[in-house]
This record gives sequence, C-alpha cells and structure tokens, in this order.
Amino acid sequence: METVASKIPKPLVDEMDRLVTSGRFANRSEVMRVAVREFLGVRRPSVAPREARERNQRIEAFRRRLRALAADPRCRDRWVALHNGELLDVDEDHDALVRRVLDREEDPIHIGFATEDPVPVRVRLPGVRVRSQR
Repeated sequence: METVASKIPKPLVDEMDRLVTSGRFANRSEVMRVAVREFLGVRRPSVAPREARERNQRIEAFRRRLRALAADPRCRDRWVALHNGELLDVDEDHDALVRRVLDREEDPIHIGFATEDPVPVRVRLPGVRVRSQR
C-alpha cells in the first residue's frame, strides 16, 4: 500500500471518528479506503472459494477448541491463548493476556474466550510491538 496525504474538513473527520468508535471500522485509514473504493466503483478483491472454505474451517476448529476448553474449570469463562490448538496461557483479563502473549516466540497465537457458545469478539489493539533482531 502507498501512503497518501490529504486535508479533510473537520466535520468529515468527526464523522470518520464516529464510524471508528462504533467499531464498524478499525481506523481512519480503513474508512478512507472503503470510501475511495466506493467512489471509484472498485470492488474489494475477493477471496478464492477454496481459501474462504479453509479459513471458515479453521475458524470453526478454533470455536470447537474454545467450547472444549470451557469444560475445564481453569479455562471456563476466561481468555485463552492457543498455538496450534495447544493451550499456552489463561487469564481473566484480556489485556494482561495479550501483553504476555506479545512477549512469546510462538507464531501465530490465537486468543479467544472459552465458553460453551464462543462468538467472534472484535478486539482493537493500540499498535504492534516489534522486537529488534540482534
């Protein structure tokens, strides 16, 4: 992606911020990308059906794992961090768990709420910390 600078009137910026605050968009950049795509009539690149099916299968496997972990009293109604389906960490405080997970070497790590009926949770993180390679 390329960075494009522009000046936007304050009322429009306020409206963009309202959309971000509502949770509909992750940030102002996403609002701008969607608005420009819409204005130009450009469709967002679609995911190939096989890739979409595989992604949906991974999501469903993750939800099954969360349901299974909900049977364990140590994990029930708590945030859990998983790597390759294996439990790495558990905490009642989502932010504390995320902070600990960011210091781990495993990749990728998935975080979810262990309950009998897991639903997707939208989480906004302030930024990504990058470790220097020394």
